Amino acid sequence: MSKILFFILFPGLAFIMGISGVFGQEVIATVPGRPFENSHFLKIDSATFHYRIYNEGIKNQKGKVLLVHGFCGSTFCWRNNIDALVNAGYLVVAIDLPGFGYSDRNLHVNQSHSGRAHLIWSLLAKIDQDDKRKWNIVGHSMGGGAVEAMALMNPDRVQTVTFVDGMVFIRNQNMEGAFITMTKMKGTNHIMVSLAKQDIISYNSMERLMKQVYGRPLDSAEMKGYIDPLRINGSAASVINIYANAHEIRHLHADGLLDLPVLVIWGKKDRTIYLRNAKKLKRNVPTIDLKIIPDAHHSPMETHPQQFNELLLNFLNAHNS
Repeated sequence: MSKILFFILFPGLAFIMGISGVFGQEVIATVPGRPFENSHFLKIDSATFHYRIYNEGIKNQKGKVLLVHGFCGSTFCWRNNIDALVNAGYLVVAIDLPGFGYSDRNLHVNQSHSGRAHLIWSLLAKIDQDDKRKWNIVGHSMGGGAVEAMALMNPDRVQTVTFVDGMVFIRNQNMEGAFITMTKMKGTNHIMVSLAKQDIISYNSMERLMKQVYGRPLDSAEMKGYIDPLRINGSAASVINIYANAHEIRHLHADGLLDLPVLVIWGKKDRTIYLRNAKKLKRNVPTIDLKIIPDAHHSPMETHPQQFNELLLNFLNAHNS
């Protein structure tokens, strides 16, 4: 496995070995019936999505915004951005990707970029019903790859695209390498999941792990927001499934972004997915607007919300009249 792939996957095997202890804590047997007041559940193909809707009932919505979290995240990741979008008049939908947050842990879900994009578009079609307005789609980290695939697969349904320290690609390809092969072997897969469930992680271990993402230690509320969904039974197997079941259903190329308004927001100090990935995308798609937050690491929407919200809203307002 190349060093680049090793770190891009948050950072791949090393991250899974580090987070495995999370799943060793006391687990919740099933997803709670209603985690939040605005929680909704909807089954799309083999995946049951958990999602949250904001500003659903207001008239004269300025536009529609979809928020897609990154690896081991959930709707919790957008807690510092929702109010700004809501106050600006946008309908906001934040989703939990299959296997994360409060969505189900079905291991048959295709976790490739295009596989996720297909499922998310099907979900949005159910939410839209007769609403034909286009979506402003925003994706962080792993969610950036899903959002990019969404834009390339259905550009006519997209108003704008925003990547936040995203797993962007020039060509989408199935994940490869020795570790990927291992996860596809039934016996090895079971061993990995067993080890993940048996390990124990302390508060301090998790804090050190997430410090790379935040660029600082997490406080207790932040820790709880990340750990609680990861305690749901089946989470360990779902993490492995990201690597074991990720077969692209469509071959895509970033050139298709040339005809869409695209904003890229990146933390200059990101050591999970390096800034060079954003610059590579910019070279291939020169029309994108690249904004760098100097002191931010991998999750600027969480750690630098004022700067992030200003950049995002300026972009959205310019393209949603």
